[in-house]
Amino acid sequence: MGSKWTISYLREIWQKHKPDFLFLSETKKDFEFVQGFQTHFGFDNLVTVDPIGTSGGLALYYNNEFQIQKLREQVWERLTRCGLSRSDPWFMIGDLNEITGNHEKEGGALRHPDSFVPFNNMIRNSGLLEFPAKGNKMSWQGRRGKGKGAFMVRCRLDRALANEEWHTLLPCSYTEYLGMVGSDHRPVVAYLEDKVIRKRGQFRFDKRWIGKEGFMESIAMGWAKDYGSDQVDIVKKISNCRHEIAKWRRNNPPTGKEKIGELQKALEDVQMDDSRTQEDIMEVSRKLQDAYKDEEEYWHQKSRNLWNTLGDHNTNFFHALTKQRRTRNRIVGLHDTHGNWITEDTGIEKVAVDYFEDLFNTTSPTDFEGFLEEIRPGITPQMNQRLLRQASEEEVRTALFMMHPEKAPGPDGMTALFFQHSWHVVKQDLVTMVNNFLISGELDSRLNMTNICVMSEIENLSSNADLRDSIGICGREIDLGQYSDSSGNVSWSANK
Repeated sequence: MGSKWTISYLREIWQKHKPDFLFLSETKKDFEFVQGFQTHFGFDNLVTVDPIGTSGGLALYYNNEFQIQKLREQVWERLTRCGLSRSDPWFMIGDLNEITGNHEKEGGALRHPDSFVPFNNMIRNSGLLEFPAKGNKMSWQGRRGKGKGAFMVRCRLDRALANEEWHTLLPCSYTEYLGMVGSDHRPVVAYLEDKVIRKRGQFRFDKRWIGKEGFMESIAMGWAKDYGSDQVDIVKKISNCRHEIAKWRRNNPPTGKEKIGELQKALEDVQMDDSRTQEDIMEVSRKLQDAYKDEEEYWHQKSRNLWNTLGDHNTNFFHALTKQRRTRNRIVGLHDTHGNWITEDTGIEKVAVDYFEDLFNTTSPTDFEGFLEEIRPGITPQMNQRLLRQASEEEVRTALFMMHPEKAPGPDGMTALFFQHSWHVVKQDLVTMVNNFLISGELDSRLNMTNICVMSEIENLSSNADLRDSIGICGREIDLGQYSDSSGNVSWSANK
């Protein structure tokens, strides 16, 4: 297709014969050039193989009536079968010659989203998870076109994938993309590490506790503790509840896989014991069902995913989802302000803390008069009277129950579910706290504390720029705001 005469003759053949499919070999042209004739010829589909240098190249134009088989999809099918048949840890690394989406491609025309489906299906159906990575992930590059119209195309064709069992066995594994020297591909090095620094876990309200014997009593006991002060100290009451719940937990550990295993063995024993009654079997079965339910609730909560409410109760699914989130969010290292690559956990923490302390540091401006002169009051005296009235118990309750019960908690570890479930215990003090805030305009600073976390579409952050572009604030506190609607009525809503 490098000659004008060739292209003219090709058009003449197409106009005369109107073929349903057209195969060209030795096109010597890249995808963008060959694609330019697809619309002109009126074909529905196009499959190409790019030339190597100035030789080779294939193009197949065809209409929807013809069903073609792509051998690449056979590779994905075989890998899927391999993944489904394996229960042991396994991973693969290398040039897969495919990308998961247009976000893994720079330069050239965008591909149709449907073209990524087979590869993504293979990854998902095989239960494979990406490795955290550092370095330039655009692992391949090639020049398209000639002369002034030439441009570069870069793609992430090389990667490492592993199943959940592998990530559990070697949870600190990661990959590094090296420099592109003497090849159009970057070498990819996999570091397989199992070091895990265990830190003291934070308190987290666990919905599996609800309904357990003695749990509600521990909340009531903690909330009712009185230290002789006339002021309602919500933060202190929450802290008391945490301590009472912690004491209750020591005698009521949550069920897990070990507990399920014990109950499965107990059920087998009681079923094989002819001296045991049907009631004995049903009792052990009930405990086992409760243990399965608790395990399902745990991984649903950890996955922060709502699919469970839509009917998918597969615990393994939520387990894998949580592992995938942890793997994707893990930070292998960060560049400090001097450009040094920091990989030690304590060093990474310091880089992040120093960055955000500098980011949120105030310059302490003082001259506001000129700015405030341009702002006109928007609240009428009548509106102000409505806003100043005290909130009722029902309004506070409505605002609280509008909150999602299981969103990520704040530093106190309590989700909205804690307050919703124990409303009959905490309601009086919550209403008092809200009205004190509305009257005084002051809120205990401890109630306004939150967790700062990085929320990003960028996987495995590596620089301060990534931190800046990805900052998000999450946490749950008793954020109850009062607003006036268009009719002048005051309503309560929950702010997240």
